[in-house]
Amino acid sequence: MHSRNGLIKFHDGDNRREVEKIMVEARDIIADKLGKDNPQYAEILKNIAQLYISEKKYEIAFNSLTIAENIWKQKAGSKNNINTASIYTLTGDVYYHQKNYNKAEEFYNKASSLYKEKFSATHPEYVKLQSKLSKVYYMKKDFKRSKQNIEGALNNYENFIKDFFPALSEREKAKYWNTIKGDFEFYNTLAFSKIDDFKDLGGNVYNYQLLTKALLLSSSIKIRERIMNSTDEELKKTYQNWIEKKELLTLAMSLSPAQLLENEIDPALLTAEVERLEKYLSQKSELFGQSFDTKRLTFDDVRKSLKPNEVAIEMIRFRVFNHTLTDSVVYAAMYVRNDSKKPEVIMLNNGKNMEVRNFRYYRNAITGKIHDEFSYNTYWGPIQKELGQVSTIYLSADGVYNQINLEAIPTPDGKYILDNSNIVLVSNTKDLYLNKVKSRAVPDNKASMFGNPKFYLQASTGPITQLPGTEKEINQLQLLLKQKGWATEEYLETKATEEQIKELNSPKIFHVATHGFYKPTEQLRPEDEMEGNELALTQNPLLRNGLLLKGAGDLLGKTDYNYNMENGILTAYEAMNLNLDRTDLVVLSACETGLGELQAGEGVFGLQRAFLVAGAKVLIMSMFKVDDEATQKLMLKFYQKWLTTNNMRQSFIEAKKEIRTEYPDPIYWGAFMMIGLE
Repeated sequence: MHSRNGLIKFHDGDNRREVEKIMVEARDIIADKLGKDNPQYAEILKNIAQLYISEKKYEIAFNSLTIAENIWKQKAGSKNNINTASIYTLTGDVYYHQKNYNKAEEFYNKASSLYKEKFSATHPEYVKLQSKLSKVYYMKKDFKRSKQNIEGALNNYENFIKDFFPALSEREKAKYWNTIKGDFEFYNTLAFSKIDDFKDLGGNVYNYQLLTKALLLSSSIKIRERIMNSTDEELKKTYQNWIEKKELLTLAMSLSPAQLLENEIDPALLTAEVERLEKYLSQKSELFGQSFDTKRLTFDDVRKSLKPNEVAIEMIRFRVFNHTLTDSVVYAAMYVRNDSKKPEVIMLNNGKNMEVRNFRYYRNAITGKIHDEFSYNTYWGPIQKELGQVSTIYLSADGVYNQINLEAIPTPDGKYILDNSNIVLVSNTKDLYLNKVKSRAVPDNKASMFGNPKFYLQASTGPITQLPGTEKEINQLQLLLKQKGWATEEYLETKATEEQIKELNSPKIFHVATHGFYKPTEQLRPEDEMEGNELALTQNPLLRNGLLLKGAGDLLGKTDYNYNMENGILTAYEAMNLNLDRTDLVVLSACETGLGELQAGEGVFGLQRAFLVAGAKVLIMSMFKVDDEATQKLMLKFYQKWLTTNNMRQSFIEAKKEIRTEYPDPIYWGAFMMIGLE
């Protein structure tokens, strides 16, 4: 039991020294009680070897593995023992770390054939070995075999995602995705470095991107949609019960042991209950979804959804693989036209600079009102050059492209990208296809608007400044919408609460004008200083950004991490569960709501994805703090045009261009981005 505890702690990322102590103690107890030729002794030696490998102590690891292997051989003979297979895998790992690729290949193959014989080619351990072997072959420059193995592994992942993913809890989904994400990145290195050898890989990369981008978010949205559209009242009740339990669990994370006792809450039981409900809901909703979801969307579906002279681009950010995933980052802009045979690719190899040095320059140029002469060539020039003149570009961003507004970058001809290109941001290019087949009920013309929340109720003021300008913005919009016959609700100051937002029921417009906030990883305390709950809260980026509402200032004064301990901040995690299934437009007219974590595949997790997952068709948001007056004018112009012409995107572009005559610097008009398809 002792050793199991150690292993669980190790996998949960606990302090390694403590884990080692637990395991060594367990090893000695077992040796003492059961003798050194007991299979349980072999098992703990294997676990200790795993720990040593992760600490790069290869010699001691070898030692443990050899002894363990001999014990198992004596007890069971090597042929039919699955334990021997796991020893072979770990031995292969040690050789791989030491860059002895021939030996690594030998041991991985030995393990592979045991698993295949005993189980099947879809056994998770066998699939893991395919992935390991593909990396060995890559390092040995045997690219053909590398490709065969990694594709075998990725096809298995794909089936797993289709068959089992919906039945996992949110936590299990995140955990599973983190274990396989690196293999998709590795495949990108293989595909793009050897693209001439393998003409078909570009299409595969694009299709995997359609499958995995925002995977964690998109699977939750489907479940909710199906449940809410079903006629099964019992199921809807269970769903509500799950939402309430989940809220209770986020609260439980923030209570002290004494408070938990007092409220009779047992977090472990509650977690188990939430996960049980989640699995039940996932499986039930899967039954509704059979007809539509089994279709595997490919670049071909995207291609057919395009008109002539339109282009769809999937931005793909990945870390380059060389023995392991390195910290050098590459961006691949993969694009299709409606007459493409396969996706083409434009490589931008200097990803690290794009994310650090060049990004800093881009931000400083905007906030310092300096003419930006480099960003065009860094982020857009190479792409524009290859695409030539096209009518519309649908761009699904990734990494740093979520944090820059291309439209506001100056072009060499003295204009801005906004003047020369029509770029439509989408969260995934498969939305072009889904948008065609999805019908939406037309809701009533109702707008819910929130602004100028009272951030401090306990203190009179604090570091977060009130936003009186946003109150003016909401009042002007309300007048305009009323004239056009809309029903409006406005929530200002002490009425602008988190609870009120959670009660929304798909208004056609949801407009919220307040501060956004984001807590980057580097501002967190070191992991070893944090307790279990705090650690869990910091590891989910969806819990680290949000919108500040009534009482947010008081809340931020009390906690660094736990924004769910009381109302005041709507986190992205909560925004994802809002009911916006028939909402046409969400406007986050605030500052810096767009910032999020750079992460391959999931892209910037942030609020933008959360609101789209909640069902909103289109999202307008600002990327940085904007002058109040300019914002009000821009918003008013946009709404006036849109309510008259019913063309959202065109109205937004025209409003920006008009504002530019009065406020030429991009800091005034270039912060606002529109994401989604109307």
